[in-house]
Amino acid sequence: MYIFLQHFSGYLCFLLLVHCPISRLDPASTQSTPQGSGTPTPDSHSAIDTLSEQDEGTLTPSSKQTTPTTSPNSFVRVPSESNRKVGEPRLVTVHRPGVEVGVTLCGGNLRGVYIESLDEDSPARGPNGLLPGDLILEYNLVNMKNKTAEEVYVEMLKPAETVALKVQHRPDDFNTIKDAPGDGFYIRALYDRVGEAEGDLSFKKDDILYVDESLPKGSFGTWMAWQLDENAQQIQRGQIPSKYMMDQEFYRRHSVTEMKEDSSKTLSAAARRSFFRRKQKHKRSSSKDSKEMVALDTISTDSIPFLDDCVSLAYQRVQKVDCTSLRPVLVLGPLSDPVKEMLVKESPGKFCRCLLEVMKASQQAIERGVKDCLFIDYKRRSGHFDVTTVASIKEITDKGCHCLLDITPHAIERLHSVHIYPIVVFIRYKNAKQIKEQKDPIFLRDKISQKHSKEQFESAQKIEQEYSKFFTGIVQGGNLPYICTQITTIVDQEQSKVLWTPLGSP
Repeated sequence: MYIFLQHFSGYLCFLLLVHCPISRLDPASTQSTPQGSGTPTPDSHSAIDTLSEQDEGTLTPSSKQTTPTTSPNSFVRVPSESNRKVGEPRLVTVHRPGVEVGVTLCGGNLRGVYIESLDEDSPARGPNGLLPGDLILEYNLVNMKNKTAEEVYVEMLKPAETVALKVQHRPDDFNTIKDAPGDGFYIRALYDRVGEAEGDLSFKKDDILYVDESLPKGSFGTWMAWQLDENAQQIQRGQIPSKYMMDQEFYRRHSVTEMKEDSSKTLSAAARRSFFRRKQKHKRSSSKDSKEMVALDTISTDSIPFLDDCVSLAYQRVQKVDCTSLRPVLVLGPLSDPVKEMLVKESPGKFCRCLLEVMKASQQAIERGVKDCLFIDYKRRSGHFDVTTVASIKEITDKGCHCLLDITPHAIERLHSVHIYPIVVFIRYKNAKQIKEQKDPIFLRDKISQKHSKEQFESAQKIEQEYSKFFTGIVQGGNLPYICTQITTIVDQEQSKVLWTPLGSP
């Protein structure tokens, strides 16, 4: 079964239920490339770097036992450099008459993507063509290092009559990895899913998944993934829709919804205009509009552009971060100041407020300190600035205390830029009246006025609307002891969890 999806200039074909296909390639020429010339720059611990630089056997941990930072694959011993057969990198230029199936891929971003096989009638065959066991280094000058099997597949589907591949024949490495999952990356689910068929993986929004195959058995459109628990241990493995397929579906729904809304507006305007017209004219207008609505419901995915470089609506690539010290805590919402005072008073060895440094400097100098990642936030006072510095935060966390921050929500990203990941707790009250009713003989000595409670409630609503994506936990409003107990519980739970951050972020 073939499903055709448009891509880039409006045409591109994908096959969902066949072995990993590449468009037919007609070998035109091949030439040797000096080893090292044009090869990927080793800017990270990639699969290709591991294969080319190791001089001793390597063990990759099993996926059934643990989930390491890189990937959980089966135990595989890589032959030592001296015993491996590695050919010279070569450049293969091929002509592609169409987009028929001709090549099967295997491997992935862990150890590189290989040519697994070629069909008997594949134009890529020939003395100067591709070979099973060829590691794909480049495709049309695009570096394939650290690419998943699916990403390489999609790259090779881009329309072009003539393409050039830089490959390197590695039969020993190919035989080692061809039957094992070759991909390994973490994702955060951005939607809920209930598996419908046997083997489907169910998950909830914000669950962390580990994908070990992006092109399972050569099938485009699905991933094989592990669901992980809070400690990054594997729970269950199953099939999930790939990023490309889900983004197509989300884009289709969004486009159809927008078009229906526009059509509804047109219909409504037409109805208003026809109110004072003759009955026959009104019928003609309604008939036309109803046909448009029917056409909208029958839109095919064939006409949907392929979202290759856009932010995914289905999954977010994430990375595991090791926190060696206690994470700071940021409490947001109404009555946050008395709550922080009570936390310090009740648990002095657990929580400590971040001391603001008084600085008499120009606005320009303070802003330069923020830009240089020395300062996180500041408040202007009469004649000076109260500044939260990176050094003051680290001084408290190094002592084994959770630093209670006094910063505005927009400064959270500055913390991330210096590898500080706070536990953000939001206090949510039902209404301003509930805030006004709170009393405490020590931490709320003054009665809260109606005006002040209303201001705090409205400010909290705005914070939740704009910064909820940073919230680690939400505490329902109540008396101060109840809130502090809930915050302490959240902090303890979050400190013990594995921390995940978006891939590419600091």
